[in-house]
Amino acid sequence: MKYRWSGTVAYDAEQAEQRLEEYFRAIGYRAEAGALRWVRGSLWKSLTTLSPRELPMTVEAKVQPWGTYTLVDLTYELPRPIRSLSALDADLLVTELRELTRYLQHGTADFEHMAQLERAATRRARHALLGTLFAVVLLLVPVAWLFYQLNLPSTLAALLGGALGGILASYLFWRLLHR
Repeated sequence: MKYRWSGTVAYDAEQAEQRLEEYFRAIGYRAEAGALRWVRGSLWKSLTTLSPRELPMTVEAKVQPWGTYTLVDLTYELPRPIRSLSALDADLLVTELRELTRYLQHGTADFEHMAQLERAATRRARHALLGTLFAVVLLLVPVAWLFYQLNLPSTLAALLGGALGGILASYLFWRLLHR
């Protein structure tokens, strides 16, 4: 998923680059050498922490002087996420963009509010994961007993149980994450 933001600021390109660098560093991005490009997150971190700020994401900026103003053009790239984004994840990403606009215009941003949104999104994802695991275990114990009563071969029972558990876990996690 890609999205772009463009705007103007009433100061020179050097100050715009400096503010961009400060802002993205403050919200967890790492600068790539030699370009106005920042990255954050990774595949494995997003799976282990469930934080929306650990989803792999890249931001590229182009800054161009325009009279007494500076044009700022940003491209955000979020590769296909490992898990679907919840409403709280999307709220955090939108808030980060709003606060970037505020930071570029006025030099201030509400970093604490963004941290609170991240904690809430992470907490929701963890609750969804724990709820999913609990429900799958509760539902698959009777299924295992049923397979035992039907005298199914162990490989077939394991295959059916694994498939049913995987489908059930995927659906429940998605439902719990989006409730």
